[in-house]
Amino acid sequence: MLNLVQLEPDAVARMQAHLDGLTDEKLNARFGISYNTWRKIAAGQRVRASVAGRLMTRLSHLETGERQSAHG
Repeated sequence: MLNLVQLEPDAVARMQAHLDGLTDEKLNARFGISYNTWRKIAAGQRVRASVAGRLMTRLSHLETGERQSAHG
């Protein structure tokens, strides 16, 4: 049985702020997901917990990098 979770709307909005395109290539390079997975997330549908965890880790790294460059 799959462990499915729904990302918080705030997390989805934060992800949207980091998007530089909605192609499989851009989404995979930025978040490690496909366009189909992005559509599920954007629509508020549940995704595998492992995918959600990976996304939150990548989002955290993106945001940490932005804070460091703003102070550096």
